[in-house]
Amino acid sequence: MRKILLGTTAVVGLALVAPVANAQQARPAARPAAAPAAPPALPATSVAPTGTAAAIFQTPVGITGAGPHGADGVPNRPSTPTTSGTVVRLGGFFDFSMGNVQDDADKGLARNTASSGATATTAAQGRQRTDFRTESEINLYVDGVAANGMRYGAMFELQMDAMTTPAGTGTGVDYDELYGFVKGGWGEIRFGQEDSAASLLQIRRPATLWMGDSDAWDEFVVGSNYVMAGVGDGNDATKIIYLSPQFMGFDAGLSYAANRGEGEQTNIATSTTSFQRDRLGLENEISAALRYRGTFGPVGVGASFVAQFADAASQQANGAPIAAKDQNITTYAAGLLLRAYGFAVGGDYTWGNYRTTPANGSIAQGIDGSEQWAVGLTYTIGALSLGANYSQGTQDNGGTVADRTQTYLGLGVAYVLAPGMTLFANYNQIEDENIPTAAPTRAGATLANFGTTASPDRTRDITVLVAGVRVAF
Repeated sequence: MRKILLGTTAVVGLALVAPVANAQQARPAARPAAAPAAPPALPATSVAPTGTAAAIFQTPVGITGAGPHGADGVPNRPSTPTTSGTVVRLGGFFDFSMGNVQDDADKGLARNTASSGATATTAAQGRQRTDFRTESEINLYVDGVAANGMRYGAMFELQMDAMTTPAGTGTGVDYDELYGFVKGGWGEIRFGQEDSAASLLQIRRPATLWMGDSDAWDEFVVGSNYVMAGVGDGNDATKIIYLSPQFMGFDAGLSYAANRGEGEQTNIATSTTSFQRDRLGLENEISAALRYRGTFGPVGVGASFVAQFADAASQQANGAPIAAKDQNITTYAAGLLLRAYGFAVGGDYTWGNYRTTPANGSIAQGIDGSEQWAVGLTYTIGALSLGANYSQGTQDNGGTVADRTQTYLGLGVAYVLAPGMTLFANYNQIEDENIPTAAPTRAGATLANFGTTASPDRTRDITVLVAGVRVAF
């Protein structure tokens, strides 16, 4: 049967080629104009040789042909440039997932009607346990090569987000990443809305698709307010980033953002009276990272140390200075990852003066710093990947109130059904103890009961089963 198909394909191919060959044999009526000079050749595909550090530690960004999006190399490129000499490519993904949720905050009786838990309704009906959701991104890459070999271009990442207000449809589109870049043997400079250097280069515990302490489960939970994640991406604020070339397995990154603003406006997107330069949020955010990737026989080794700093807000909305300014943010994280024989094992540890997810919120004077750690193990055989994660984060509640402690356990599986199409499922269990309803202060934090009147233990237990499919292109 295979021979028949091959033969048929050859016949069809010859039939298609024949008219073209005949047309080429005819003498043209006039000598055609000289063809324009060809643009400089584009670099070759970025597919790294099997077994090298680049192949083992290629950063997954959820799409195929990840363009200049990630910090780990160059994607495949078509060979036909536009009239300007640049190449324009399209990528992205679509996700459909189902979640089954068991959450103390969803129960009836004295269920909390706000994510803060400040208000309760007696005899309330419990929330529905099952939900569906979709997510998508469309990524547009513009890539060119100058006569001197310098690469340049821009990246546009459109995400299905933003429309979360009551008037929205839930399928609105905005920009996640949006930046330009220049790149050469000296490294790469990115300018625009992009992750911080620490977020781009940080190595964390391994995991399967959509499993992790801040991953898909959170999308199904009301007011989840998780505290564990990788070092913050700098809110994708408009910034300048430098990424070095790799030397003896090492590469480094540095980024700076004046504030957390993004986009073209001078005002804060959610306000018509407050402006990006009003010192109402984090400013002068500096992020630095050092990473190593190498191979020793069959073992791949990856390690990173990253740091992120920012000045806390210093003004109130009316312009008056804050009497007791929060501590400036300092965040540090170290990670290690080993890969061999289909296994990947690793972990990361993060600490510093921050609140909520690492580097994203400031803490009051007199409050102790936060910390978190995570470990993971995955095994991949062919198209099938299995994995497990465990992590714990602790943050000071202030005063005599016990520390907030959040613990995560995850089990996941992913299966590549076809090129670009992956099925995934994961089990996620979260225990959140001593949840504050307001920012901790030296006098202590106000706590709320996130369960029912029968369970006033100030602990929120969450279990989420997630299953779905991703189509990447």
